[in-house]
Amino acid sequence: MSHARRGKVLFIPGTNPQRFDDSHAAAAQRERKARWILSGSILGGLALFGAGVTLSQREESAGIRLLPARERQTLYARTLDELSTICRGVAATGGELRDHCVAQARFLLELPECDDACQRAAAAVLPHARR
Repeated sequence: MSHARRGKVLFIPGTNPQRFDDSHAAAAQRERKARWILSGSILGGLALFGAGVTLSQREESAGIRLLPARERQTLYARTLDELSTICRGVAATGGELRDHCVAQARFLLELPECDDACQRAAAAVLPHARR
């Protein structure tokens, strides 16, 4: 067995080593609590953001469905015609016209009148995912 040297632990007079350990533990506990509060706040904020986006989309869809049937049908026919003519041309492959056509296609898909032919026309204009 080897002989280990024993050292002396020195303390500053008037300090209590137990109090130092307690204050260190209390500081660590406060830090953990602060991390939990920060994490909870971030998660809460993300949840509120998600709820706001969902409600916004619902309101938009509800507004479309609340239109009188005749106006909605007229709007549908005009938008589908625009999508089938203007948005299928070469000029609609880029720029602001492209953005407008994509918005029109997404709008058409929200209408309850959008049948299979309408969905195919919208799909032809919407950007596709690339691998």
